[in-house]
Amino acid sequence: MRKVELEFILKKWLKNRIDSKNYIVHSFELESDLVQYGKDYWDRIATPSSYSRTWRHFKSSTRIDDIDLKTIQPINNGKTYTSWKLETGI
Repeated sequence: MRKVELEFILKKWLKNRIDSKNYIVHSFELESDLVQYGKDYWDRIATPSSYSRTWRHFKSSTRIDDIDLKTIQPINNGKTYTSWKLETGI
């Protein structure tokens, strides 16, 4: 059986967040919630840094419209973690 790609898991996780009207993503969620989601739902074990690297590549790519995302905007919140707002085409 072929391993599910991390980008596929990331897109599914983001789509679930969008469907739940949760449009804010924090860096610590990528390193905890997303890792657990990949393990629980897709039986894919990967390190937090692998998911973070996938996120960096994804948000700088043109493939964000696959899940009805228009843009991913950084939020300047003055915190020790980074946050982004997901802006959809809806």
